[in-house]
Amino acid sequence: MTTTTTEIEITEVKFVGNSAMLLSLSNDRTCIVPLEKFKQIESLTPLQKEDFEIIDGENLSFLALDEVYSIHELIGI
Repeated sequence: MTTTTTEIEITEVKFVGNSAMLLSLSNDRTCIVPLEKFKQIESLTPLQKEDFEIIDGENLSFLALDEVYSIHELIGI
């Protein structure tokens, strides 16, 4: 069985210092996202990083940013 990206959802977001974001996914996997690829997220303060919303399981939004990040761009699909 092949898993398509529409079946995968973000279930949890955690940060490892200022270098990486961990995305827990609905397929029981965890993806490490280097924040150097997402300079706007990297520049957020620790408090701003905790103020996010997972939208429809497929998008990630931070209150301090105008950008909405899709699961596709975050995990490189």
